[in-house]
Amino acid sequence: MAKLHLHSLYLLLSGVLLLTFSACDTTIKTDEAIISEAVEKKSNTRPANTFVVDTAKSEVTWIGAKMTGRHNGVFRIQNGELHMQEGLLIGGDIIMDVANTRSEDKTIDEASNKKLTTHLRSADFFDVEKHPTAAFEVTSVSRIDSTREKKETPDSKITYSELRIKDPTHRITGNLTIKGETKSVTFPARVTLDSLLRAKANFNIDRTKWGLVYRSDESLGDKTIYPEVNIGIDLVAKPVKN
Repeated sequence: MAKLHLHSLYLLLSGVLLLTFSACDTTIKTDEAIISEAVEKKSNTRPANTFVVDTAKSEVTWIGAKMTGRHNGVFRIQNGELHMQEGLLIGGDIIMDVANTRSEDKTIDEASNKKLTTHLRSADFFDVEKHPTAAFEVTSVSRIDSTREKKETPDSKITYSELRIKDPTHRITGNLTIKGETKSVTFPARVTLDSLLRAKANFNIDRTKWGLVYRSDESLGDKTIYPEVNIGIDLVAKPVKN
């Protein structure tokens, strides 16, 4: 009888722990990028206008989540350019400085941020000694039909993060290379053009698709780091004068 009682207690505690872990979803609720094998550009159309990314005003951010919280940081953009044809973004390339990626988590102190930054640059994550940069190459772009998008809006019960891009104008597909692995990603973005070209996007990717598998096994319990990583893109580009 005592053994049966202990077994029942064990099952109850296990269930409580399982519910606790499953409830601690700290990932960002935003658009999920479609990930597939790398693709070739559909066209080699010569761009009518080239815009150079202003690296001082542009950034790529990341947010990683684990059972017990989140950490965030940035990738500095080394260089990049975007190509326009008849008012439509048709291509571009961005190089990100992964070697100097850093944690900028305001929930932890400077020493902890420094420790996390060192770990991110190690072979457990980006292995920056072998792979100091990451790259994104735009392969195709299509305009978004906002009327159709609203009709196909996902379940309204989902509460999205404020980071999700509202009223996106384009759907961008491109080859993302991280740690020597290249995959195609497709995501919505808002692209506007006045005197400057501006592009904003926010989406989640599964880091394990690029070989970033450190602590992605859910069996690790509260030591698990979720596969989903939030990527924020905020680009400002200046026209190149002919």
